[in-house]
Amino acid sequence: MARGFEPRATAIAARTIGGCYQACYYPDTRPLIGLAVFSVIPADDGYRFTTEARALRDGELPDALLGWLEERMPADGAIISWDHWWSLPARLTALADDRRERIRAAAADTTSRWRDLPRSVTWHLRHAVAASMPCLCTTGDPEPCRPALPAALLPDPAVTEQTLISEAVRGWTTWASLFRDFDDANSPAQQALTAARDWRAGRTDAAR
Repeated sequence: MARGFEPRATAIAARTIGGCYQACYYPDTRPLIGLAVFSVIPADDGYRFTTEARALRDGELPDALLGWLEERMPADGAIISWDHWWSLPARLTALADDRRERIRAAAADTTSRWRDLPRSVTWHLRHAVAASMPCLCTTGDPEPCRPALPAALLPDPAVTEQTLISEAVRGWTTWASLFRDFDDANSPAQQALTAARDWRAGRTDAAR
C-alpha cells in the first residue's frame, strides 16, 4: 500500500544526448539536455495539472537543468520516472551535488516516494532522437577535452521542451493506468485519469 496510487504526483521526463567519451562528461557519458515536469495536484473541485520544461541554451551545461529542477522538486507526493538510457533517480544521484538537497533526498527514496517504472510497462514510451554530440577537440591539442554543448549542435530547445512535456504526461498516464482496474469508475486513479483526459482535451500544445 505504501507504493500504491498517490493522487499527488509529479512525472519527470528527461532528454539526454550521446557525447564523446573524451569530453569528460563525468559521471554521465550521456549529457542531460532537457527536463520536463508534469504535476498532478488534488484540488477541491478535482485535480489541477501543470507542466513546465527546460532545455539547454547556448553556453549552458547540465548543471543549469539541475538548478531548475531543484526549485521544482516537490516536497511530497509520488515522483514518476522511467528509463532514459539509465534510471533517472540514479542519474540525478550521480549528477547532483550537495547544493541540490531536494533532488538528492527524493532520488534516494526509491523504496517509497520515487516510482521508477520498469521497461516492461513503459516500452511504448518513445524518446526523442537526437544526433550525438561530435568530438570538439582540436587535433593535437595538449589540453584535456572540456565539456561543451553548443546550441547549434543540439535539438531545437522549443521543440525539445514541447516533446518532453508530452512525454511527462504520457509517463504519468502509464503509471496511473496501472491502478484504474482495481476498483470502479469512482476509484481515485480512474478519477484522476478522467480529469487528465478532460484537461488534455482543452489543450492545444504537444501534451495532447
